[in-house]
Amino acid sequence: MIQNLIEFSIRKRAIVVTVFVFVALLSIFSMKTARIDAIPDIGENQQIVFTKWTGRSPKDIEEQVTYPLSILLQGIPGVKNVRGISAFGFSTIYVIFKDDIDFYWSRSRVLEKLTGSKSILPRDANPAMGPDATGLGQVFWYTIENTKGSKKPKSLADLRSIQDFYVKYLLQGVEGVSEVASIGGFVKEYQIDVDPKKLFAFDVHFSKLIKSIQNSNIDVGAEVVEDGDREFIIRGKGFFKSLSDIENVVIGVKNHIPIRVKDVASVGTGPGFRRGALDKNGIESVGGVVTMRFGENPKEVIERVKKKIKALKMGLPNDVDLVPFYDRTEVIDRTIGTVYTALTQEIIITVIVILLFLLHFKSSILVTLTLPFGVGISFILMKYIGIDSNVMSLSGLVIAIGSMVDMGIIMTENIYSHLADHPNANKKERIEIIVKSAREVGPAILTAVMTTIITFLPVFGLEGSEGKLFGPLAWAKTLAMFGSVVVAIILVPALATFLLKGKLKPISKNKVSSFIVNTYTPALSWVLENRRIFLVIPALLLFLGGFAYTQLGKEFMPSLNEGEILYMPVSTPDISMTKAREFLAYTDKKLIEHPLVERAVGKLGRANTAIDPAPVAMFETVVKLVDESKWPRGTSIYDIMAELDEQLQVPGLVNAWLFPIENRISMISTGIKTQIGIKIFGDNLKTLESLATKIGKEVEKVRGAYGVYAEKITGKPYIEFDIDRVAASRYGINTGTINQILQTAVGGITIGQFYEGRERYPIRIRYKKELRDRIDELRRVLVPSPLGQHIPIEQLAHINIVTGPAAIQSENGLLRSLVLLNVRDRDLIGFVEEAKTHIEKTVELPRGYSIQWAGQYESQVRSNKRLAMLVPIALLINLVIIYFGIKNLRNAAIIFSAVPIAFAGGLILLWIGGFNTSVAVWVGFIALFGIAVDDGVVMMTYLQEAIKKHKPQDWNQLKDCIIEAGSRRIRPLVMTTTTTVVALLPVMWATSTGSEVMKPMAIPTLGGMLVELVTLFIVPVTYSYFEQKRIETVTT
Repeated sequence: MIQNLIEFSIRKRAIVVTVFVFVALLSIFSMKTARIDAIPDIGENQQIVFTKWTGRSPKDIEEQVTYPLSILLQGIPGVKNVRGISAFGFSTIYVIFKDDIDFYWSRSRVLEKLTGSKSILPRDANPAMGPDATGLGQVFWYTIENTKGSKKPKSLADLRSIQDFYVKYLLQGVEGVSEVASIGGFVKEYQIDVDPKKLFAFDVHFSKLIKSIQNSNIDVGAEVVEDGDREFIIRGKGFFKSLSDIENVVIGVKNHIPIRVKDVASVGTGPGFRRGALDKNGIESVGGVVTMRFGENPKEVIERVKKKIKALKMGLPNDVDLVPFYDRTEVIDRTIGTVYTALTQEIIITVIVILLFLLHFKSSILVTLTLPFGVGISFILMKYIGIDSNVMSLSGLVIAIGSMVDMGIIMTENIYSHLADHPNANKKERIEIIVKSAREVGPAILTAVMTTIITFLPVFGLEGSEGKLFGPLAWAKTLAMFGSVVVAIILVPALATFLLKGKLKPISKNKVSSFIVNTYTPALSWVLENRRIFLVIPALLLFLGGFAYTQLGKEFMPSLNEGEILYMPVSTPDISMTKAREFLAYTDKKLIEHPLVERAVGKLGRANTAIDPAPVAMFETVVKLVDESKWPRGTSIYDIMAELDEQLQVPGLVNAWLFPIENRISMISTGIKTQIGIKIFGDNLKTLESLATKIGKEVEKVRGAYGVYAEKITGKPYIEFDIDRVAASRYGINTGTINQILQTAVGGITIGQFYEGRERYPIRIRYKKELRDRIDELRRVLVPSPLGQHIPIEQLAHINIVTGPAAIQSENGLLRSLVLLNVRDRDLIGFVEEAKTHIEKTVELPRGYSIQWAGQYESQVRSNKRLAMLVPIALLINLVIIYFGIKNLRNAAIIFSAVPIAFAGGLILLWIGGFNTSVAVWVGFIALFGIAVDDGVVMMTYLQEAIKKHKPQDWNQLKDCIIEAGSRRIRPLVMTTTTTVVALLPVMWATSTGSEVMKPMAIPTLGGMLVELVTLFIVPVTYSYFEQKRIETVTT
């Protein structure tokens, strides 16, 4: 079939050329319209359920909201995990679905469950879905700030209003934006601070005060009135328009004198309660986070956002500006730029190498065409399948370049050599020669490509985050190889009829070819005469490869150097908002003191969004560095991290240094913000905390542990009012009345909204600050009784100061504590294996408690198990394909001997280069295994043909046949090996963003192909040994 297709493409070459012109245009379109991102979105297929229950403690929220909702949501089809976080005032539940479940289908199923959840939840706890976005959806951050030299700077409350009611709404309308969340500053409130003594003096109950204010802040409608021919709409206007409107609300009458709000309370505006703040270079700021909708193109969404920002700036006050501080497109452009540069350099270098080898311009064009057309076909198919352009998919093209050009080399070289042997052939004869020579190598090319593709199948079998990460790479490389074989067997033979005309210089007169043949022939002759001595070389390579493997560290994936640093310290759970703000300002100021830091924008607590459950004790600072050209020579981003860490040893803070995208990947894939997390499951919070502390101390003793932090669960101070029911009953007061006073008078409640045009601000009522900010004053809060008395709450309840949970985490209904840590100067897997052994020896778990190691380690173990199963299967399939290609099991095994030799070469180069093994490295090895046998397949094909043609009867004849076959095919084999090696050099010298991901994948192929030259002798030597035995047996 392949041979018929080749013949058709040559005889119908005009049709073929026309089709490929169309393919070229379609590939350009596909490249320009491709969805572009820095890395694949490897987040879990998750939906977020956010429930706000103002003022409630984490324990109340866990017991009454998170736990019942988690159990309810576990019953949805396709759910594989449910994680819960119960914090002060809100609950966040992550419902993790299997990857094959449609995102919006899962969203609708969660909504169905939430519709029926009211019966199991408190009355004022209303769960809602988070934005339809993934954890990597936060693509653009900005600040709203006063311009430098502003004469009338806006307050933080004014800046927040501009963000909430102008900027936010305009940006949320941009196509592809799911949500714009506000962070920092203060939400303005209309505050009614009540004096309970005055309420007592006027004999006004707190509940009556609230009801009077609410009834005075409403508009009403009264149908219509007809007057003559016209109809009038009746409207009663009652909304507050000023502070005085609130102050003059009548709440009662005493001695015929109206009692107004201003008689018992002070009314004004002020900052609302907040659980988050934003800081820029040590100055408190206001900002926003743009979250991209699921499935959108991040680069296009950000460009649309930037376009909208240019337009909305016209409507900002003169002294206010919108300044971006995190823009995903910067990382995208750097990453994709690195890959495109490497790809372009690879193509250029490969073309130069081909020209040097062939010394024939038109032949070089034929070979080179496999690259642009192969890449173009892969982009067309990637767009059709839905594969994005990112560092992983483009890396697939990068590591495929050398293999892609091999197909064109084999086809072009064979056509050229046959035409050169018939210089006087006419046009018709030349066509027949091209048909014959193309048909001759077509099956070998197909077999070589099939082995490459089949060997890569294990990458498609990866699951979880690693499957999402490397799946695009596998698709891109496979499609590129498919494109190259289509070009090699269809386009190259067709164009050869146009380009390879006239008398062609015989290959024997090509100086490069002559040098290769004249070097290889005597070397092969010597090797055949000294087979035992020669076999010491592959044996030594195998030994060195095995030794190198024992010296290599292990990790999941090398970090993507994004060019920006995320400083993410945590503090103790009892930290106040004021103290946390001081910490944030101090650390940001210290950061910008470093000469290589351009800007530091930090966040504490949470932004106003369901996808950010961070507590007040958690800080996130995006550190923007100066341009790399200004760094001292030899300085790496990790050196800067180390310097900053030394500079920021602040008592009360535990430091962690990550990259922004890396942090989001860790958080969304494992629920852990560091490289490793030790999950402890049980049913008692105090026991969980004690175990976490003990495990944290023990794991610190293991070499490489860095930034170890055992999460504090019960360190938050609580003031608990334990109601004395007997005492309360003596005054005729029930428990509900006491709790309502605590909730409304002390905690405060929102009783309405104040409308300022399109802006809406809450109206909040509670006791005066001086009566609720001190414990002694809280004891004297007055509770009204049905008998007209006002009883101090200390007579109705026992008031205790205790410690409780700052936040409660759960997983599938089980309580959970965490020990978080990173690893420095050591491989991740080796560290975990040692740490597990150490903890098993030193920490005894109570009955009913268990430990689970999570984070990148979890993904590494899963991928290792998967690859250990799939790689041998793929290699076995490869062996079968080779067997069917050459119809001889012994010879197939001889060809396959190249795999362990190439494997050893890759290991040796990894060891020399100081790289760890990782999933990226194993993907590189899988790519190597696919091409390691290609040269052997071609060599064996010609060896078998030579033996079949000459039928040697003794050793000397056999040796001559092997040398003849080897000399005939050595030029294309050396070309293919050289182009594969040289094509990877741009990856090795690349240093910008994205190179740290490509290098581990390129190193195995580079090392394996460097020793591939040995297989040019191993196959003939091993074949000669068995063939000699066969001849001797037949002769005997």
